[in-house]
Amino acid sequence: MSRTAEPKTITLLDEVEKCEKEIVESLLGVPDKKSVRFLINSGGGSVYASLAIATVLKMKQLQSEAVVLADCSSSALMIFATCQTRRIAPHASMLFHPMRWSSDDQARLPGAKSWAAEFTRVAGVYEDWLVTHLGLPRRLLKTWIREERYVLAHELVELGVASFLEYPAGNIIEIATGSRRAKTPARRKTSERIRRAG
Repeated sequence: MSRTAEPKTITLLDEVEKCEKEIVESLLGVPDKKSVRFLINSGGGSVYASLAIATVLKMKQLQSEAVVLADCSSSALMIFATCQTRRIAPHASMLFHPMRWSSDDQARLPGAKSWAAEFTRVAGVYEDWLVTHLGLPRRLLKTWIREERYVLAHELVELGVASFLEYPAGNIIEIATGSRRAKTPARRKTSERIRRAG
């Protein structure tokens, strides 16, 4: 009987734009409709970068799981929302806030007007994406964004958006790529001896 293959683990542990190229290339290397797991601890960053990653997830119809380790805020929420399965550590939080404005001081008036229109459009895309994928009432989401709310893990679990991350009861699970075996008591003792010897 064949074992189900472990999903490919992808980490998002920085501003999204700093990880975008690596993440997109990793996703493109996964066969269509297969499974991936995101480990997320990110304060967000570029909405365009997050939207690109989320679009690749949907384009390839990947079965995706998001695991929030501590922080998943701002634009990183788009990636979290796109994943079909979402788990959150009990201590985690998520910041919902309005998009930040940034512009070039040397921009000419036509460019500034164009950017203002694009800024408004992308802010709408961001809001629509979260409403659609998280299934939250738009009024509630708008309130969180307006108040710049840190939403706690238990609040999202109560809303049915995610479930709590459960820690392994017995064995330690190694999640590093290429090393996903559970550590048995014997292996743990060996690891401790190696660490002491080093």
